[in-house]
Amino acid sequence: MKFLTREEIADLDFVRQIVTNTGIMAHSFERLPGGTRSMAFAADNLVIRFPKAEVIWRTMQREKKVIDAILPYLQSKVPDKVHKIELIEEEYPFSVSKRFSGKICDNRGDGELTTGYDCLSLKQQENLARQIAKFFAAIHSIDYETLDIPSVENDMVAAMESWNVRARPDFDEEKVRAVLLQFSAGRIDLDIYKGTENDEIKALCHNDLSGSNMLIEPEEYNVLNGVIDFGNARVVSVAEEFFPLYKISRKLALDTLSIYNKIVMYPLSLGQIEGMALRYIAYGLSRCVDIAPNTYLLRLLHMFLEK
Repeated sequence: MKFLTREEIADLDFVRQIVTNTGIMAHSFERLPGGTRSMAFAADNLVIRFPKAEVIWRTMQREKKVIDAILPYLQSKVPDKVHKIELIEEEYPFSVSKRFSGKICDNRGDGELTTGYDCLSLKQQENLARQIAKFFAAIHSIDYETLDIPSVENDMVAAMESWNVRARPDFDEEKVRAVLLQFSAGRIDLDIYKGTENDEIKALCHNDLSGSNMLIEPEEYNVLNGVIDFGNARVVSVAEEFFPLYKISRKLALDTLSIYNKIVMYPLSLGQIEGMALRYIAYGLSRCVDIAPNTYLLRLLHMFLEK
């Protein structure tokens, strides 16, 4: 089993031939944006994802099992928002799924394959928050203990995102609080962000619903066409589900939380959600405090300083 190198990924004809050799014929074939753990290509109405390493391939195998287990339930709650994936285990392994129409919603502005959150109308932003909240409520209400949800192997954990930095062995609350005070010019103090018992409730979470994992149709009233990439899905504190939304917009995170709290039995506290996001940002800044600050983290922090 082999995994594509950076040079091979750049050779579109080479990648297309790998796919064609498995019997998948496509008139069009193009590279898709995004991809920290896998590289995606569009083959007509299909999405082909090549893992970057063996451990990523195993997370994709796990992802298929997760989707197969939860899709019947999600289909009744949020129909047509998730597609099944199939795995092709050839010399270069890859996954295949049906392609959602629309664009990913990252912060690169409006383009052929991407759209910015700020490019949506206020009504569309409201509808997006409502659809995400409904999706969260659906997946969180699944009784995962009765389903065949595969466990997470130890080496897979390193390949998954973890937003709760408090669980990391080198996390220092006072250091993080001091860094946050420093970079916010004393305006943000972690001590004021308090949680509740509900914030510790665990559920099966998508756990990575950032802009690159949702497909948006910017010309439609109901803008969320699909949710992809369940490779990070696992049982965690429900509060962790909301941080990836901050990567898109703090407004989206807060709007989603507000709607979510109206439709679930156990509402989450604003202090816990905001505190988790700020700790993640400050923890990252604390690790580069002696060098140039991370501009991405500073951009996230700036959202909390805007009036």
